[in-house]
Amino acid sequence: MRCVAYSQAEFPPFPTVWIQFSYLFTPRRAVAAKLDTGATVTLAPTSVLHEAGAPATGQIASCVAYDGLSAEWPVFEVNLEVVDARWPEDVQREFRQVLVLGVDGQAEVLLGRDVLAAWYLHLDGPNSRYSVE
Repeated sequence: MRCVAYSQAEFPPFPTVWIQFSYLFTPRRAVAAKLDTGATVTLAPTSVLHEAGAPATGQIASCVAYDGLSAEWPVFEVNLEVVDARWPEDVQREFRQVLVLGVDGQAEVLLGRDVLAAWYLHLDGPNSRYSVE
């Protein structure tokens, strides 16, 4: 088991991991993703998904946000890879054909339970770190 420090970019600190989205032979760019146990699925800015060459599936997801407001977002298909140097070697890193919601104006990537379910996570808030197996 390996501990990974939370990001201190805002208060309170939060768990993150560096990932890349890709599709076929598109160039990859690493982005920080928040580990969001409250998100059912993974969300990303549409600009990041377009940059990764991810195609829209033609599906629209209707979601209710934490504030109770409903919104409709396009669904994209993308490959996702953990590229964080802090990540343990023996923990799953690659996810193929992940369905990700593209959100306009969304400033951050939220890694949802659709991906988080592959890992055993222990969030250690008092020490601002998490472990993953």
